[in-house]
Amino acid sequence: MRGGTGRAVVRNGYELSGAVRPGPAELLRYLRVSALRRAAHAKRRTLDRLARVREPGPVAVQP
Repeated sequence: MRGGTGRAVVRNGYELSGAVRPGPAELLRYLRVSALRRAAHAKRRTLDRLARVREPGPVAVQP
């Protein structure tokens, strides 16, 4: 995650909302939840991929 003051946002024509930057505890919680969700997504993709590899092919199914 990148930190910043929003200069790139303003430079691209957007206005800042005026909200204060979240505290360190909130940022840490966000990063932890984000990491857990990314890991769950990667695990699901891996398990789906393994299931597809283990499926019998069309040749094995024919009598």
